[in-house]
Amino acid sequence: MTTSRWTIESHRVNVVLFGLLVSAATLLRVLLALHPGLWADEIFSLAMATGHSLEHPANAANPALGDYVEPPDPTPPSVFRRYLEHDELPAGPSRVIRAVVLSDTSPPLYYLLLNIWSRLLGTKDAVLRLFSAVWALACFPLLWSIGVDLGGRRTAWAACVFFAFSPLALYYSAEGRMYSLVWFLALVLAWSTLALARRGPRSYLLLVWVFSAASGLLTHYFFAFVLVACLAWLLLHPMKLSRLHLAGLVLVTALTVLPWYIQVPEIMKQWRVTGMWLAEPLTWKEVFLNPCRLAGSYVSVKGVWGGSQRGNMLAAALYAVIALVIMREGVSRFLSERPRLLWLWALVAVVGPVVVDLVTHGSRSFKVRYALPGLPAAILMMAVGAGNLSRKAYVALLIFLPLIWLPATLTVLAEPSRVEDQFPQVSSLLDTWAEPRDLIIAHSIPSGVLGLARYMGTDTPIVSWVVQLKQHSAAQDMPRFASSYERVAVVKVHYLGEPSPAEDWLLQNETLENRKKLHSANAEVLFFGRELR
Repeated sequence: MTTSRWTIESHRVNVVLFGLLVSAATLLRVLLALHPGLWADEIFSLAMATGHSLEHPANAANPALGDYVEPPDPTPPSVFRRYLEHDELPAGPSRVIRAVVLSDTSPPLYYLLLNIWSRLLGTKDAVLRLFSAVWALACFPLLWSIGVDLGGRRTAWAACVFFAFSPLALYYSAEGRMYSLVWFLALVLAWSTLALARRGPRSYLLLVWVFSAASGLLTHYFFAFVLVACLAWLLLHPMKLSRLHLAGLVLVTALTVLPWYIQVPEIMKQWRVTGMWLAEPLTWKEVFLNPCRLAGSYVSVKGVWGGSQRGNMLAAALYAVIALVIMREGVSRFLSERPRLLWLWALVAVVGPVVVDLVTHGSRSFKVRYALPGLPAAILMMAVGAGNLSRKAYVALLIFLPLIWLPATLTVLAEPSRVEDQFPQVSSLLDTWAEPRDLIIAHSIPSGVLGLARYMGTDTPIVSWVVQLKQHSAAQDMPRFASSYERVAVVKVHYLGEPSPAEDWLLQNETLENRKKLHSANAEVLFFGRELR
């Protein structure tokens, strides 16, 4: 009886502690989601979810279907903001899919789900990011279940603690993109993979496996790396799952995603405004180094949010000490049959982008976000290692590892907006400068133009100048723009390195009053006034 009561009390304590941990993780992600200011990719997410294509050629635009059209004349910001809002008759699934086909190089499932979410709750910044936060929080029960399966409660606790406070997990948990949905689906696939091997081909497990595999492939193409790892592990360790059943799973999954994937070659051939982005081939040195960089990003305290190299080196030294302690305690459990799934998963996730780069002659493997499908595997691997430690070392690790990450966590939370494109900062500068009869020329891509317009507080007209669309001519358009307005500001933000024809013309014909470089926002604003002749 005493043992039974102790067990019940212990269970209650675990439930309370787990609730506190998830509450802390929720608070961190909600605080981050409430930061105002989307960056270009998040702006793009809203456009796709509301059925507005942005990346198509100018001659392919259909205004009746919400496609982005670059106006020939200066236009109020409110006109551009409509591309990030639902129309009076909101776009349905077919229009969202059409926008994705025209504009994106990702599958449509995330945008279809975001379409439903935003129709219910609106298109504000926080609404978009909270959609991602919800999927990130949904990962906790799966991390717990897989952790228990791989190493017991100690491993489960470590996995949840590490995921709650990991700077990389925190940062992308509140990004208005599909990454946290990919984590959730990857964990569902891993859970069902382990369950099928242990329990055999039960109908509900087969259904969950196919659902998560197909959904993941329809959310992000790099989810294929997770799928490859799970299939490879089942081939190596089928246990109670026959290879015939495995072949059936592959076949049903393939048939499920075939209607979309059969279109992919044609979709990828289409011209896009940002089609040449990351198109530079890797050197052989980068081929070998990039997987190491991507793997290191899973535990780095320096990332897209900022951070110092000194802090990163200190963290690396502490990781080395932790690794030595784990090796001293024994690594047999760490390398046993079931954790091998994590090794395969993480390995394929960091090598896969490099393989894609070699095939496509691109450079995606320089971007950490393309290795994000492997983050849950890295978290679980660290948790399995922690589970091998002595009790004192285990408790110390669960306390000190979040402390190692704390400077990075504080940096992530302190950022007023995304580091890449702080559109509110740029728009605020323009609002302060603008007076009646002033003009803003936005030298950017469509997402950048919409980002500026979204946060403008004045009605100062904007000229959308997307060089790749070839809709404006400096010789023809700039004389009439300059003669119609007293002052002109040229904003260069997220413009893919293309020179600005408007800037060149104004430097030759008008007076440059000021040049403001916003290093934190990766933007430059040039202010021109009329020269009295």
